[in-house]
Amino acid sequence: MQANWKYSKEEIREMFETYYKCIEEANKRENRIKEAITAVLALEGQRVELKCPSCRRPDQDSGQARLFWQRVRNVDASTTHIDPSAKGIKMKKDMTLIIKHVDVSDAGQYFCVKDGDSEIIYQVDVLFREPQRTVSEKNIESLLPAQKLIDHNLEVFTHWSEWGECDQCDKKGRRLKFGTCMVQKIDADKPIVPVDVPIMTLYPNGVPCRSTVLSRPVAHLPGIKGRKSEIIAGECFQACPSTPAPIQVTDKNGKVVEIIEGGYHPIGKKPELPPLVKRKVLHKASGTHVTLTCPTSEKGKVRWQRGDRPINTATIRRQTKGRVFIDKLNRLHIRKLRIRDSAPYNCWIWQRHVAAFKVIAFKPMNENLKHYITYGGLFLTIVAFPIYCACKLCLAKPKRRKR
Repeated sequence: MQANWKYSKEEIREMFETYYKCIEEANKRENRIKEAITAVLALEGQRVELKCPSCRRPDQDSGQARLFWQRVRNVDASTTHIDPSAKGIKMKKDMTLIIKHVDVSDAGQYFCVKDGDSEIIYQVDVLFREPQRTVSEKNIESLLPAQKLIDHNLEVFTHWSEWGECDQCDKKGRRLKFGTCMVQKIDADKPIVPVDVPIMTLYPNGVPCRSTVLSRPVAHLPGIKGRKSEIIAGECFQACPSTPAPIQVTDKNGKVVEIIEGGYHPIGKKPELPPLVKRKVLHKASGTHVTLTCPTSEKGKVRWQRGDRPINTATIRRQTKGRVFIDKLNRLHIRKLRIRDSAPYNCWIWQRHVAAFKVIAFKPMNENLKHYITYGGLFLTIVAFPIYCACKLCLAKPKRRKR
């Protein structure tokens, strides 16, 4: 690696040690299988991260390593290279592909390609809405059990995520655990009835029940179509972030030269400034559906406020009769926008203010009035043009004849 003032020798050494460990892991027998496809199911608007398991040298960029992402669309099976600078796309240094707000049109197969070979394949399916049922942690015995459809050579089960973050701090809060409905072959060597899906063998962990991989006859089997994904809602308690303890700064001999209180920075070192609050003004016509998304990828429960008043996730839907609600992706929805909904809306992650949206609702112009104004302007133009031409002719001076 060439000399670079950005990194110290110790940091460069750590980078290469991480690189060699990555190669060691990749060469293990259980990690050499590359043809398996990883199924990813996301809701529309969700943030999706696709990791590339390739080991990239610290002194090489993605171009030198001939590393890039490719996509095959579900609609027309066309293959395209993914542009890292495209809107809504972000590429990390380790080649992790991030789709900030996934859309139904983003569905398809994603390949991380290195030197012409695919390192990993993702089948991304995007749903507008996933049927779900919520179960209290106290009634966990009512969760749907795994079910074997012997006549169809299929097993239906629920794949569970880890517990989410607590939505409150320093008081009793609420946390969620998401379970996705999945389908898997019982016997990999036997076909599925009534229609076989050979590609299922490439999904060692199963396929989501609403995945486009499943053919229509299979997806509409009673044991699959009617089964919902599940959410476990439990209680939690988590302390709020506190002020860090004092830090002692020592010299090379171990002598204490400075004691830094929590929240302060050592002399001679520039403090890291917190990220700026993102601000946006939205002019929306009354009667429209407004969706506000908190622009953050941090872990932690998103809290919404209207001005200084907190919006209660559990009660806002009931109080507004379903007109205002917060969905599973922590997005704030305002249906049939009203003039009195004009207000600043703030989103927070714990005690950090992330973004502020100022919503200004206005009454849209009457469509008939718009037509009248258009026709009136056209009529005036048609009338005024000949009058203007006539005036120019009348006022023009007659030219003198030469004798």
